[in-house]
Amino acid sequence: MKGKGTLMIKNNETRHMDDEQKILSALQTNAHVSIDVVAKKCGFSRQKVWRIIKNLEEQKTIWGYTAIFDEEQYGLKHFIMLMKLSSIPVDQKLKNEILSTRLDDLLPGSLIKIEHIEYVHGSYDGVFTFFAKDLVTAKKFCARFQERFSPFVASVEILEGIFFLRRQMLPNPDIKKQLSYI
Repeated sequence: MKGKGTLMIKNNETRHMDDEQKILSALQTNAHVSIDVVAKKCGFSRQKVWRIIKNLEEQKTIWGYTAIFDEEQYGLKHFIMLMKLSSIPVDQKLKNEILSTRLDDLLPGSLIKIEHIEYVHGSYDGVFTFFAKDLVTAKKFCARFQERFSPFVASVEILEGIFFLRRQMLPNPDIKKQLSYI
């Protein structure tokens, strides 16, 4: 009898996670839609969707909503900075500085929009994606970053993005036009 109760709890947990995944998938497709639209798409009641979304927000599973826009229309280009840490351990003072520094403001007078920062395992230790008006500005930003956080940063490498095939799990709506570049 004890085993059946455990199985029911696991089935309920699995079903709840499946429900959460359906709602997350609907929100990733378009977070701007109403709860009613999400409920209809998932086959749930409006109250169930609201309750699950609220719970996901409280648990910090959902920790933001964003609009995806074409930065090129605003004269911005996409860049990726790969960072390699040095062998000098990062002290608490620097950790606090990293957490409190607005990297977007690291190069005064230049428009830098940080999109993504990720600590990674592999040949590099960090990946930063950002938007800047041109390659010269992006290179100045990377050099300023390396200078600001030396001697903890051994090197940075910069890549310029040409176009997105997918962004935040969504296919580029102009992909046919973009593919003409290949």
